Amino acid sequence: MRGPSTSVKIERLLAIIPWVVERGGATVGDIAERFGMRPAAVYDLLLAAMCYEVVGASAYENLGIVVFGDDGDDKGASEAWVHAEPGAMLDRPLNLSVPQAFGILVAGQSALALRGADRSGALATALDKLRAAYGERVRVSVELPLPRSLPTLREAVRAGTTVSIHYYTPNTDAVSERRVDPLDVSLADGHWYLRGWCHLRQDLRSFRVDRIEECSDTGDLHGRSAEPREASSSSAELGVVAPAEADEATDVVLSIPRNDLWQVEAYPSREVRDDGDRCTVTYAIRSPFVLSQMLLRLGADTHVVNAAELPPDMAEAGSVAAASILELYAT
Repeated sequence: MRGPSTSVKIERLLAIIPWVVERGGATVGDIAERFGMRPAAVYDLLLAAMCYEVVGASAYENLGIVVFGDDGDDKGASEAWVHAEPGAMLDRPLNLSVPQAFGILVAGQSALALRGADRSGALATALDKLRAAYGERVRVSVELPLPRSLPTLREAVRAGTTVSIHYYTPNTDAVSERRVDPLDVSLADGHWYLRGWCHLRQDLRSFRVDRIEECSDTGDLHGRSAEPREASSSSAELGVVAPAEADEATDVVLSIPRNDLWQVEAYPSREVRDDGDRCTVTYAIRSPFVLSQMLLRLGADTHVVNAAELPPDMAEAGSVAAASILELYAT
């Protein structure tokens, strides 16, 4: 699983705060149930938001969020009471530029798309008013260049034929040659992705189309269905399609203080287990350099749980990185 990014946290706050304000407060458990989150995750998110500051007319002011109660585990966090009373700065009329209005609309729409968001509540009403006030000025048109392999892949999906591709993986700066049975192509987060059966891995894989350096249709009919459940592997039956970049990665298990998880949210993880004040996180890592940077960032309170099972370059990544830092100080 992947930890939430800063933008995702802001989107969640944009959805949660109006919902809490309309009700005059709520428990962490109520919020967690409404928005499909763990109570401990809600508690940590709102506790951090208590310290957030935004620019007012003449100074920085906080968001008016107060959380009463102890966190502990999920059960303890559920009973904490959340009170939200935005300060006077949010009650004043705002003069927004067109870029500011567009940014608010994008963030607000993202928040309304979250599970549990009230699509008829205060946030939705405010966005409707903002659209009415700015009208055509906040519309935007984005033209995305199409990857050169896309037409070939679309035709292969339609015809049910196998393609041969040269796929570039930035983590290792290497190109692999693969035969893939294309099942579908789709656009997500500004990138085109191919989902298909990889002959090399004998499993479903997803490929970013702009990383396909060469693509040719072999003309061989594969006879596979686009439905993931009809594939033979267990991961496919569950609908989980691994990215091709995860191939040949090493599972590294880190024990991380719970309060430091935010520092590694940019790194996708396979599994996160909450052990109270610490979390055990499994990462799929291909490069010792990436592991060394993560360990340096997290500091001495984090340690590798499965060091004895790792290849030497992975097992020694932390000590090598620390030695290089100490050498810099020595010089």
